[in-house]
Amino acid sequence: MKNLLKLKELIKSFYEKYDKYVLGFIRFATGLVVYLTLFYNTGYNAAFSNPFVAVGLAVISAFLPSYMITVFGAFILIVQFLSVAIEIAVIALVIFILMLLLYFVFKADKSWILMFTTVICLFGFTPAVLPVALLVSPVETIVVAFGVIVYGLVAVVRKDVSVLTSGSNLSLGGRVNLLLTDLLSNEYFILLLVTLAASVLLVSAVRRSKINHASLVAIVFGNLLFLISFLLGNYFLDISLDVAGFIVGFVLNILFTFLLVALVLGMDYKRTEEVQFEDDDYYYFVKAIPKVAISLTKKRMENITSGTKEKDASGDIDVKQVFVRRDEE
Repeated sequence: MKNLLKLKELIKSFYEKYDKYVLGFIRFATGLVVYLTLFYNTGYNAAFSNPFVAVGLAVISAFLPSYMITVFGAFILIVQFLSVAIEIAVIALVIFILMLLLYFVFKADKSWILMFTTVICLFGFTPAVLPVALLVSPVETIVVAFGVIVYGLVAVVRKDVSVLTSGSNLSLGGRVNLLLTDLLSNEYFILLLVTLAASVLLVSAVRRSKINHASLVAIVFGNLLFLISFLLGNYFLDISLDVAGFIVGFVLNILFTFLLVALVLGMDYKRTEEVQFEDDDYYYFVKAIPKVAISLTKKRMENITSGTKEKDASGDIDVKQVFVRRDEE
């Protein structure tokens, strides 16, 4: 644990020196993964599915605020859906506008959670989404729900693309009706949306409670709720589960949780302090819990004895020369 805390301090020190480059690289890497994943799961527009396009967008994203990754991701999906049918693109545009109006206009800095949730679900690693709940408030569960909805839209269009194309015999209303019917009748999508949103809500609520070790308690109960409800839902609804992806998702879940708790959210409950004070109008009860930290600076102690010399790494120090008593003039 001590080595992990030292690593945390080294990373923090490195980030403080090179924060612009670190953030730029993170935005580039995140954007590249998001754009390549969306291209791989759509690809209806061949000219706009080239990996070099993803690299170019990722380079641009490195110099822009992080929420632009979500904006570019939404743009990619709308362009891809346009190649299927304009009605599908309009539905996707309406969904993104609703998301913008309901949430992102107020909390743009948390929009990355939407694309994170979408990408993780497209990979089939759904349990890996849960650690995000340690970083959000209960009301921000809506972002995770939006991410699952975008995933469901991408999955349904991919399944019905041959029927939904503009060249098919379906009318405009028929394509819209087919898309919405398949989306709302997709048992796996509904089960994932309900169980994941409920688990994230539970984790974020418990995480902000006053109990000791709230982060660990929250993620344990959140994982239990998701595991039990999701597996029971798959069993009773007779849904085929991607076992390999589910296991990988839980491994990533444990890894992300460990890193978050150890490097970001870790608290030293042994040094908890409780303070009570008041003013003319209120009584205040404050509980302060310091984060777990370790100092990388090396302390050197010197014993100073009058009339002697003490030696340190720089050579001899004569105490009489250091401490000079000046007589009053």
